[in-house]
Amino acid sequence: MASNINTRLEELQGEIKKLGLSTLIKRDFVNVCSDDGIAIRVMQWNMLAQGLSSGADNFIKCPPEALDWSTRKLRVLEEILRYQPTVLCMQEVDNFDYLIENLSSYGYLGIFKEKPSSPCLFQANNCGPDGCALFYQSSKVTLSKSDSIILEENGVKCNQVSIIAHFITKDKYQKQFIVGTTHLKAKKDFSDVRMLQGQFISKYLEDNCNDAPVIFCGDFNAEPSESVYSVMKSCKLGLSSSYTLLSKDDSEPKYTTWKIRPKAEECHTIDYVWYQKKGLKVKSILDVASDEEIGKDRLPSFRYPSDHLSLVCDFIVL
Repeated sequence: MASNINTRLEELQGEIKKLGLSTLIKRDFVNVCSDDGIAIRVMQWNMLAQGLSSGADNFIKCPPEALDWSTRKLRVLEEILRYQPTVLCMQEVDNFDYLIENLSSYGYLGIFKEKPSSPCLFQANNCGPDGCALFYQSSKVTLSKSDSIILEENGVKCNQVSIIAHFITKDKYQKQFIVGTTHLKAKKDFSDVRMLQGQFISKYLEDNCNDAPVIFCGDFNAEPSESVYSVMKSCKLGLSSSYTLLSKDDSEPKYTTWKIRPKAEECHTIDYVWYQKKGLKVKSILDVASDEEIGKDRLPSFRYPSDHLSLVCDFIVL
């Protein structure tokens, strides 16, 4: 299957080269431990909903042609295939049909949970509602069950969703593990809402995910200084943020999203890959792109199709 994906990736990159586009921004994996063991690769990515990619308040330095779906869809697929995750967690997915149609050719199955009231539907010529999606390589893991849920704030359902999937590895060890994804409320004035949503997620994981180690990914729309970050760290399952392993002081990366809008340049760390130390060990991590690779006009661009960087981790299931 890997050779098939590599062949398609080469074909796809050939198509992209014919369009005159440069290579995707360069990034490298950092080895965290040298332990042996079969690793599962988990990728977290807010792909940028097509319905939210344009408008007067968005990405003023990005050429409009780079935001056209006919161009972006090739780069989105390229970003996924160049890392070939075992499990892929995505947010702002409003082109699920395109993704599942193309990824299914390489052994991926998918789950989609749309937002109850997607902002994409209020945009002209939209592609449909956005939501969270989870894809997995059926040749490597078996899905034993999945839950698609609407988050709650003090018992009241809100507009944010989550997918939590239970897997078993298809090898002689048949290891169990759980992967979840979510996209919390945006805008800086909603930190209290994000805290409540994080409390709901934490409680849900504590009550429903005690039979296997947990990896939980998402765009939390919150810097590490926000209370929802502390909520996730204090979950009774014992969750840690994997990307802190890239630093010497357990700090998060400088950024996971970097964009220029009319009112300001925004550089934030708001995307995370949480994991349960009991039962999991991080083997390697895809480093964030350098300032030079991202470029002076920031994200998105012809060299990258989203305003968020993907996060990729290799885990050993103990």
